[in-house]
Amino acid sequence: MSHVEQQEPKEIPSVDVVIVGAGPAGIGTALELEQLVDVEYVVLEANEVGASFRRWPSQTRLITPSFHSNPFGLADLNAVDAESSPAIFAGAEHLNGEQYADYLTFVARARDLPIVEGCGVRQVEHLEKDGFLLETERGTLRTRFLVWATGEYQFPDLAPFPGAQWCVHYAQVSDWQALSASDDPSLPHTVIGGYESGVDAAVNLVRLGHRVRLLARKSTWGQEGPYDPSLSLSPYSRERLAEARKTGRLDIVFGIDVVEVVRHGESGFRIHAADGSHWDTVQAPVLGTGFHQGGGARQVSALWDWTEEGHIALTEADESTRTPGLFLVGPQVRHDRRIFCFIYKFRQRFALVAGQIAERMALDVDDLQRGSGAWGPFGNSDCCEGCEC
Repeated sequence: MSHVEQQEPKEIPSVDVVIVGAGPAGIGTALELEQLVDVEYVVLEANEVGASFRRWPSQTRLITPSFHSNPFGLADLNAVDAESSPAIFAGAEHLNGEQYADYLTFVARARDLPIVEGCGVRQVEHLEKDGFLLETERGTLRTRFLVWATGEYQFPDLAPFPGAQWCVHYAQVSDWQALSASDDPSLPHTVIGGYESGVDAAVNLVRLGHRVRLLARKSTWGQEGPYDPSLSLSPYSRERLAEARKTGRLDIVFGIDVVEVVRHGESGFRIHAADGSHWDTVQAPVLGTGFHQGGGARQVSALWDWTEEGHIALTEADESTRTPGLFLVGPQVRHDRRIFCFIYKFRQRFALVAGQIAERMALDVDDLQRGSGAWGPFGNSDCCEGCEC
């Protein structure tokens, strides 16, 4: 009779904080936690640092300009901390995706942040009295606090209407030159969507010598009320759009709500709008219709409350209203009409989240206090009180 030795169950490794995602939101939050010497944390990244930016079309640029104003108390708009500057790192004002991903990698390595690449999170279990249990590609991990920083670019909305499978989404394009290399320039491309990604697609196709029809849902890009770049076309895009229109190769049709795309003829497509109008095209339409609301946070959708508009409900400290200890950082953060979708906006929340974690761990939060400066490294809160951005 053989004897089977009973093995002791392996102890599950544990840390104070897990940050999921190593983009600007994850790196920025990690930099804040670095200031808390008694916090043990790790950043889990499914791919590599800045992976979303490396997936951008090669012609895409950050629409917010980078400028080294740090010595005067106002950080570079695209920086993730108060000391670094993407403008200085890349020598560019509007960085492309590779440049910005390289900048994030540089910052992460310079600060020796504890990042585990190639470690996607498969499942998250909320433990009522003891934080979270994460099943990852590298094994199981327990944490007291969980910071979700997965962004949205890797989660495009590929089905905004019936027939969208016949289209090419902006996020599926790696190079506009490669997409259009075999096209007949005399045959127009059709881009659906009049916000940043749609305009960027149209501008780049025009620059490559193509004729472009841009179908925009809004009736105009004119502003109503206070300007907010989260809701209105950025000055950088407006400038490029004006240049594209001067070529005579860009036709913009406003007030169009596309409801369907169907195959038409032997090799073409027909685009149908809600008002009954339609357009025929030989080239597959380009979708500039955006990304799923909530982005990667939908992976743990049951751990959030969702508003009627489809946004994540958060406390004033950017914590889930449903799951204590779960925080959100990045472009999905919203508070009433305040939309924190740009880096210079959502980075203002990093210290808030880190401070909440420190307080609950009974740590000294003085280390998180910002330095002095005419505006402060990330803006003057007194000046911005009541501001919608």
